[in-house]
Amino acid sequence: MNGIYLVYFLLGILLCFGAKLCPRGEWNEEYTSRDQTKILTGIMTMAVALHHLAQKTCAPWLPGRNQVHGLDFFINIGFPVVAVFLFCSGLGLYRSLHSKPDYLKGFFRKRVLRIVIAFYLSEWIYTAVRLLMGEKMNWVRILWYLSGLHMANTYSWYVIVIPFFYLAFWAAFRICRKHEGLAIFWVFVFTLAYTVLGAFIDHQNDWWMRGEWWYNSIILFPLGLLFGRFEKPVTRFFRKGYWIWLLLAAAAVVLLYLQSDFLVNRRWGYYREGMRMKVPFRLYSAGSQWLVCIAFTAFCFLLMMKVRFGNRALAWLGAMSLEVYLMHGLFVELFGFSFLDVAKSLAYIKNVPLYMLAVLACTVPAALGFRWLCRKVYSLFARPRKPDRTQSAREGEGRVPEKVRRLQAKYQAEASASKAVKIIRICLFPVLFLALGAVMFFTMKNDSMRTVNGLKITPPEGYTQRFSDSRYEAWEYSGDKMKPGRLVLDTEIKGSYAQSFSAAEDVLADCTWLREAEVYTNPQGIRMVRGFDTDKSGCPERRYYVESGGSMFLLSMIEDSRYYSVDDCEKVMKQTADSIRR
Repeated sequence: MNGIYLVYFLLGILLCFGAKLCPRGEWNEEYTSRDQTKILTGIMTMAVALHHLAQKTCAPWLPGRNQVHGLDFFINIGFPVVAVFLFCSGLGLYRSLHSKPDYLKGFFRKRVLRIVIAFYLSEWIYTAVRLLMGEKMNWVRILWYLSGLHMANTYSWYVIVIPFFYLAFWAAFRICRKHEGLAIFWVFVFTLAYTVLGAFIDHQNDWWMRGEWWYNSIILFPLGLLFGRFEKPVTRFFRKGYWIWLLLAAAAVVLLYLQSDFLVNRRWGYYREGMRMKVPFRLYSAGSQWLVCIAFTAFCFLLMMKVRFGNRALAWLGAMSLEVYLMHGLFVELFGFSFLDVAKSLAYIKNVPLYMLAVLACTVPAALGFRWLCRKVYSLFARPRKPDRTQSAREGEGRVPEKVRRLQAKYQAEASASKAVKIIRICLFPVLFLALGAVMFFTMKNDSMRTVNGLKITPPEGYTQRFSDSRYEAWEYSGDKMKPGRLVLDTEIKGSYAQSFSAAEDVLADCTWLREAEVYTNPQGIRMVRGFDTDKSGCPERRYYVESGGSMFLLSMIEDSRYYSVDDCEKVMKQTADSIRR
């Protein structure tokens, strides 16, 4: 555990190395340049890798014997980090549109094809490694993996999603080439439609759109386009009272994250399969996390207005972000406690700093090799075209008037936006923080209760929350009158073949390892199956599978007599099960 503190210290040095704070009265004029945003994406690439390492070492859903704490800070940072990627993608597309002649011509070949090739190559590599690691699969399963419709690389969702948004950008600006505002509007419409579609799809482990992480930060892509259009007036706006804006953005990140965490995990949530209100609740949850993403991205770019990054290692990581993103998960799994939960890992490294070092040492050469392979394949599909000199000459003749026209349109847009900016400056943050404070006051009064599909679960007196996310909840006893174990709630339960349970009879039919299984109805009329599991943890584990609106959730507690009183465990589990009510 001591080594992990050294890791955090070294990460801090890496982030600060080469960074320079601009003197008073001066600004980082290139804070949105390609070089600066590449370093920012390098930082976020590293954060994504640490996020996946944390989920493989200390996530609460892991078996207790495989939990090694140290990277807990990174467990839930995935969606705001990806938001920065999406924002930079939108901003980069808009800037390229205005800086490169005929940018939309050959857009698929130049921007989309590279990503598609990288995705399929990574899928085929992961399929081969899955077979080498001993995963049993028939030819149908192999073909599904090779097609990309079933994901062999479970870390590649971003590479699946972003080409669709690139194509939405291309279509919008191609059709509305003379009306940029309308084009951005249609990209927003596409983003909202994509989010609603995602909210209708339940969690599953085969096809695309596997869960909320596919859409809970996607709003930052069109916001990047919008920022690109109004970059200069927005920059002038935030330079006035800069330090106040920076502090407010930092406070907004913390407050909005706490508020979103509470609403997603205790009021709305994404795990509502079978419930009538699942789509609205998922959309509410996504909206609360969108606010976190907006605040976090704003904080990052506000910081860059005064801090100029100059770290070459992070710049390299940003330039290699696609390759690192697709390759690092392979080594996260090869050196974790299991390989993608389908086979034994190559070598289980339980020491977290050593695990991180091994993943990094293998990812760098693998990413370089993968980039070389992608370029070779890309050269086969997209040979460079010879320039048309006649067409180039014609374009050169009209280039200056077109440039003047664009500048005039841009200045007119900035002038029309200045009035709205003044109103926002006066009203935005006071209204936001008053509303946020009011919502937090009224919704966070009782944080010990959890609501799942219309059922309220209240832990017994003396239990306090130790972890909570959209799926799991863990309470630990902090009193001194009893010695019960940790109480765990899991809101998504699947069978041996990843099928969902809808009733108690389904559990009895599938869970053959459940000892002394019986159907139990609590005093409020809630049906559940209770029994013991001795196969998973090595110790007796009391389990209650509770019916809730066409699906099931699980309450469990390991009754390890070496540390807990078995009688107290039984008492707490029974009391919790009996307290469940509509």
